[in-house]
Amino acid sequence: MMTLTYIFGAVVLLGLCIFVHELGHLLGGKMVGIKAKVFSMGYGKGFWKKKYGDTTYQITLIPFGGYCQFYGEDPGEAKTGEGFEFLSAHPLKRIVTVAMGPIFNLIFGIILFYIMNLTGYAKETNKILIPAEMTAGEYVSPAYQSGLRTGDIITSISGKEIKAFSDIQGEVFFSDGRELEVKAVRDGEVKTFNVTPSDGTGEGRYTLGVMPYTKGITLARVIKGGSAESGGLSGKDTIVKVNGEQVHTPSDLSAMLQKGEGKDISLVYISKGEEKTAVLKPVKTDVFVVTSSGKKQTQESFVANEEFKKTLAQGLVRVDGKPVAEYADFFNDVTKAASAKRDVIIDVDKTRYAGQLDIKNRYMIGIEQMGIEFEMVHVQYGPVDGFVQSLIEPWDFIVMNIKGFGMLFSGKMDVRENLSGPIRIAKIAGDVLYYRGISDFILLMAKISIILMFMNLLPIPAVDGSHLVFYIIEAIRGKPLNETIMMKIQTFGVVFLIVLGVFVIVNDITMLPFVQNLFK
Repeated sequence: MMTLTYIFGAVVLLGLCIFVHELGHLLGGKMVGIKAKVFSMGYGKGFWKKKYGDTTYQITLIPFGGYCQFYGEDPGEAKTGEGFEFLSAHPLKRIVTVAMGPIFNLIFGIILFYIMNLTGYAKETNKILIPAEMTAGEYVSPAYQSGLRTGDIITSISGKEIKAFSDIQGEVFFSDGRELEVKAVRDGEVKTFNVTPSDGTGEGRYTLGVMPYTKGITLARVIKGGSAESGGLSGKDTIVKVNGEQVHTPSDLSAMLQKGEGKDISLVYISKGEEKTAVLKPVKTDVFVVTSSGKKQTQESFVANEEFKKTLAQGLVRVDGKPVAEYADFFNDVTKAASAKRDVIIDVDKTRYAGQLDIKNRYMIGIEQMGIEFEMVHVQYGPVDGFVQSLIEPWDFIVMNIKGFGMLFSGKMDVRENLSGPIRIAKIAGDVLYYRGISDFILLMAKISIILMFMNLLPIPAVDGSHLVFYIIEAIRGKPLNETIMMKIQTFGVVFLIVLGVFVIVNDITMLPFVQNLFK
């Protein structure tokens, strides 16, 4: 079911956005009398074809893409000079035909935003949470330093109304690090704070050091035979209190368990909408934290729970390539590596951990793969306000993309992490549809459609933006650019796009978790 959801999400999102783009070209041509030869959904040989008038419409077996081919579009093609041929038509007509593709993507995005603004949808709350680890130590949240506290509800930033957490992110993103006036409600009273966002990453990503308020910790999986399972907890339950105290993040739960030093704890949790309680016995467990070597370090960990020990007994654990079947032997081998401060390679079934090892003892209750359940707010607008908002949101998104694009070229943002191609977009589409639902999927589609508009208007050779530049110059000069020069520019553009496409696809593949694990 999950796999089908991912495939469906990818095909629908990319297919619809590209269909809308090519439909814009088709209708743009019809508006000015330029005839299309082929209108294709997908690339390759069409399994369904139908000719209406002068145009053949087809659907191919490869749904990720599409094109609209006009008569007389190829510079090397023999032309009759008829006005319905693309390159024989007046440059202003070609400008309309080319521009309508990106314009349709923009209109499609606005329509989707408007529909969602009318029907309403859930967004992360504007009530904030400042994680405990950001209130002291090496990094202290700018919001906390200014006086903001967990539970405050941010209502405006620099005079702009805030309804959801995404509004906070947008205002901070555009701040360029300047001081912001933040109004928040605390216990029914409106308070004002002056907050200067920080850029902890050095990539121009400014933050207040806050996150949406959470209801509790959602369990994705509990360990068989562990305290949590014995106490009645299961996957998808949400822990809201420990020993009477609210918990917001997995680190909150861990801190309380360590503080209790093995004493029984009382949990309040939500299971299938019903509030329940449980008393659990934390168990002291070895935790192995592996920090990867290299310029960009990452940390991963695994726990010596009953499942790990069963995997060990099955001969599926190796230390530096040597099979280990007994936990005492395993612990001895990895302790030597940790003491010598040398890199170690640990294979646990099909997962590889490689790097410097740190062994810790932690009190645990048999929970893995914990998530966070954010408090949500319902956002809905009337017909007029909804329309205004459906224009504001795309505008803010376009400006954000322009700024992000500039950061990529200036080196402030990592290209590999921030440049996504069809594979990663398909994965994101599947993630959103599977985990977040239809509403968030439609909003994602609106944003992807607007990104397509933005990218197609860039003056990169061989895409819509460069054609618009050529035809505008032709309209001003009264004659086209030299055909040889144009062919060289377009050839360069095609080569550039092929190289970029290969880079993006390879980058997408290497960023997939299972691929990263293969090359550790």
